[in-house]
Amino acid sequence: MQGIVFALFSGLFIALQGIFNARLGDAVGPWLSVTIVHFVGLMGCLLIYGFVRDRKIGGFRKLPLIYASGGLLGVLVVVTELTSIQLLGMTWAMSLLLVAQILCAFVIDLNGWFGVIKKSSNRGQWVGVGLMLTGVLIFSLA
Repeated sequence: MQGIVFALFSGLFIALQGIFNARLGDAVGPWLSVTIVHFVGLMGCLLIYGFVRDRKIGGFRKLPLIYASGGLLGVLVVVTELTSIQLLGMTWAMSLLLVAQILCAFVIDLNGWFGVIKKSSNRGQWVGVGLMLTGVLIFSLA
């Protein structure tokens, strides 16, 4: 149940972040916007880490370096998200973003990439993917 609550809040935060980033991008441009967003995020994280200290920093040395590139992916997420919202509008951009995210997660699960436990698919999942794509198509034509 806790995972469901966190996932729902994450979806809420992604939608709010997208529109806030798009408005900031309108005002200062996409790259300065991304810089501001990540700087504010860094300050927030450092503040929280100062109180929580949930893990030791030495654990970082045990991971392959590629996992540290999540911050760069975050930069790409923010700039592509704010640009898509500016060009397409909030709902259309979020629809495509969610479809891309679900399809990518599905492929990662199927192949067991990045240390994720490999999972087999079933007919219901493929039907779900088809229904999702059909829903976005209907949404776009409406």
